[in-house]
Amino acid sequence: MNDQTTLSTSPLEEQALAWPEKAIPEKWVKALFNKMAFSYGVKFADQWKGIDPDGIKRHWAQKLFVLTTAELTRGVERLDTRAWPPTLPEFLALCRPPIDPSVAFHEALEQGALRDRGEPNMWSSPAVFWAWRKLGAFDCAHSTYAVLRPRWEAALAAELERDVIEPVPAQDPVALPAPGKTMMSSRKAQQLIGAFKLKALGDAGQGDGRRWARRIMERKKAGMEFSIFVIECAERELGMRA
Repeated sequence: MNDQTTLSTSPLEEQALAWPEKAIPEKWVKALFNKMAFSYGVKFADQWKGIDPDGIKRHWAQKLFVLTTAELTRGVERLDTRAWPPTLPEFLALCRPPIDPSVAFHEALEQGALRDRGEPNMWSSPAVFWAWRKLGAFDCAHSTYAVLRPRWEAALAAELERDVIEPVPAQDPVALPAPGKTMMSSRKAQQLIGAFKLKALGDAGQGDGRRWARRIMERKKAGMEFSIFVIECAERELGMRA
């Protein structure tokens, strides 16, 4: 008979040992800590001396879960600029540096215009993209920063405060114009809206002044293509956009 007692792990202990669900993958945080150990040597070892190394990795993995892959990559790359290993708050700041609202607004104007034309666009943070989407391409392009500043700063702050910021979605394909035709200009779009408004005025007693906007949305749903400018004007008229 074997006198040795077989030790087993209780369900609670197994749960404690399991890798947290809302955390970056274990191999990612191990790779991060290995990089810091190799880069900083004894500085890194002394910083965490006497602290449970597994507990530190789990804690970091959970706190870094709010970051996108691009933000994590930025933080890792910026480690090479530091002489001392960062604390967790310092590393988060490397990954997601503070954003100047004015700089972000002008980035949104530039990158938003590229996106509307179907051209490649690069965003420093997905928060800037979602703030641009929230205000609308039309308002951003046709109002000054001084006018939009309160709304822009509020929209950007709301995005930055999210626990998880959704990545910038893939570019929607932009349909090419038919042979012999050109893409609709802003002036052409305004003329089109004017034509729809005139038609609505001719429908006496059949609307509340928004019939032109409903006509545009009905035709869009049926497959007719309009510029972003036209759609935003119609949506704003119908209260679908702030």
